[in-house]
Amino acid sequence: MVGIIDGLVAESLFYGLDVSTMRYKKMKEEDTKWLLDKLNYVKSLGVKVIVIDYVNPKDKKLAKEVAKKIYDLGFIPYITDKNLQTVGTSIYQLKPRRVLMFYDSKENDPAYSEIHRIYQLYVEYLGYIPVLYDIQKGLPDRFLADEFAGILVRLSKVNDERTFIKWIEKQIDDGLKVFFIDFFPVSEELLEPLGISYNQSASIFDKFQVINSKYNFFEINPDFSNVPIVNITEGEAILTVKVKDKIFVPFAITKWGGYALEGSFLRNMGQNSFFVFDPVKIFRDVLNPDFPALDITTENGRRILTAHIDGDAFFGVADFDPSKNLGEIIRDEILKKYKIPHTVSIIEGEISPEGLYPEKSQKLEEIAKSIFSLENVEPASHSYSHPYKWQEIERIDEELDKVEGYSLPIKNYKFSLEREIIGSVDYINKKLTPKDKKVKVFLWTGDCIPSENALKLTYKIGIYNVNGGDTTIDSKNPYFSLIGPMGINRNDYFQVYAPIQNENVYTNLWKDYYNYINVIDTFKLTDKPYRFKPMAIYYHFYSGQKLASLKALKEIYNYALSNEVNPMFLSEYAQRVLEFRNTAIAEDVRDDSLVVRGEGNLKTLRFDKQTYPDIFNSKGVVGFKQINNSTYIHLDNSGDYKFVFNSQIPDFYLVDSNGQITDFKKEGKKVSFKLKSYIPLEFKLYNRNCKLEVTPKNYNQSQKAGYTYEFRYKTEKEAYVEAYCN
Repeated sequence: MVGIIDGLVAESLFYGLDVSTMRYKKMKEEDTKWLLDKLNYVKSLGVKVIVIDYVNPKDKKLAKEVAKKIYDLGFIPYITDKNLQTVGTSIYQLKPRRVLMFYDSKENDPAYSEIHRIYQLYVEYLGYIPVLYDIQKGLPDRFLADEFAGILVRLSKVNDERTFIKWIEKQIDDGLKVFFIDFFPVSEELLEPLGISYNQSASIFDKFQVINSKYNFFEINPDFSNVPIVNITEGEAILTVKVKDKIFVPFAITKWGGYALEGSFLRNMGQNSFFVFDPVKIFRDVLNPDFPALDITTENGRRILTAHIDGDAFFGVADFDPSKNLGEIIRDEILKKYKIPHTVSIIEGEISPEGLYPEKSQKLEEIAKSIFSLENVEPASHSYSHPYKWQEIERIDEELDKVEGYSLPIKNYKFSLEREIIGSVDYINKKLTPKDKKVKVFLWTGDCIPSENALKLTYKIGIYNVNGGDTTIDSKNPYFSLIGPMGINRNDYFQVYAPIQNENVYTNLWKDYYNYINVIDTFKLTDKPYRFKPMAIYYHFYSGQKLASLKALKEIYNYALSNEVNPMFLSEYAQRVLEFRNTAIAEDVRDDSLVVRGEGNLKTLRFDKQTYPDIFNSKGVVGFKQINNSTYIHLDNSGDYKFVFNSQIPDFYLVDSNGQITDFKKEGKKVSFKLKSYIPLEFKLYNRNCKLEVTPKNYNQSQKAGYTYEFRYKTEKEAYVEAYCN
């Protein structure tokens, strides 16, 4: 056996299955002892032993206890369900982070659904992974609670209400939280077991009186019409109103989730939507997360800053200097002066010889080459013909050879998804970029609502896809409903949204040339009271056309760089968004510690409380910073993290930096790491009792509050830090 096999697998040491009924059962003591003797003998030979036990997947506490018991015996545990359909528990037990969010494809595309546009952001903010699911596909028929924490239901109707109710009851029984928004089945079959009473005789009313509210009203007061009157026998009333002589609870949070009837949580008025209550507080109370949030807004304690340019009007000329193309203006006035990372795209059909302006093509291509050769620029494609409505042009193309009015009028061009995406990327890579650079990002055009087939092509050629999202909150319209989510999933493919919208929106479709300056309000309102978004400067080449628009652009850059930011390429931000959805958070069954596993690019974890990570006993933790009453923890780039906490501040840690961390090491009480930035490096260290070595030495150092020291370089972008602590 030794030297021939790598390991032995055994089943049902402590818990197994009754083979006749397939029910879970605890094994008899004599059976456990017999198998344990055999396994101990195999282990004594130096062979690894894996033990698979079977536990009802709803009983996560028991699964964890059994896994630890097996591990303590010196075996590798795996606790799973009888059908082998769940993730299961081994040394680690996964924290379910997914939230199923229903939409109805018969009503609209998921990008337009309210559950996505308005509610998804707050699920993401708390660290959950929203998964949009089309109710027309039928109900999921597998066990969900190993990966999913909850379900959000906002539907106008369901085809088979009885089947839907039974399915909901099963999910609640399995341990998922279910939150009904606006929509609520009025069947007593569902309501009574959930602790809700329903009075059909008073379902329409005009006047009501607020009796009690758990929270202050947020953006607007509640209002109701045509709403069923319900009450709760179990749970907490968020809002209680009186109608005539009846008490009505239109909004309640319960142990199984809760409900918010129409007008009690969100009100739609005209083109705007207003929250009655702070959605962050509501979703935190409903979902009750027991894990910290992965964060894509901040890195090393500083707000992420991206800048990207859609290729529109690259060919145009400046009103104030007709001798220069807009590509030249943006290159010389922005890209060369603001040396932060930029993701810059062109539209092939605007600058190639086969496009709209063949007589200008040679010059335009030379300008594009000069831009893509800049150190602070990564190349991107903005398509071949700039489709205005992606899904419509794709449908129309099936019937017509020409799709006039749906994209740029390029002569003899027949629309093709492959030509728009793969072809435009190939053109840039072969004709415009240096040998050491390739296109990393495809930037969606027009309505920025591509089909699943279009998304799939970006995955096929291994590039990121970004744009869309509609974050436009500003001082004139300071409403949370105007902040978009991270992106949208279309089955297995994901579209990353631009963090904040472009100048076309702020300038009223390019009429008020200076008004992009209002994006500064957006930066502020997406930072406090909650940091929902990174800073993102996003515009088109036509921002170089007018002196007013160019002035606004420069003022926005100056404002952004006057803040403590961490600049990075858009591709790096997109990678962090994808890792948000693919990183695992788990509990170590051996000591109950928190474990995080990812690819090592998403390097911020947020605890919504004040806490002090133990830098020396944790794994992969470099520092932390308090922002908005939350603790943002800085991670190294290993992708393998474990957390230990103390009641006191550690002697040494990284407070913040405008760079990224590499080569983090701990050897006893010695800590070392490298910092690398795209701009002259800045960082702060907390150092109470440690001997510090920072190289290179030509930094400016100043002491901030307490034991915090700031280091600034004039030109260097890399530094090496070593701390020797007693």
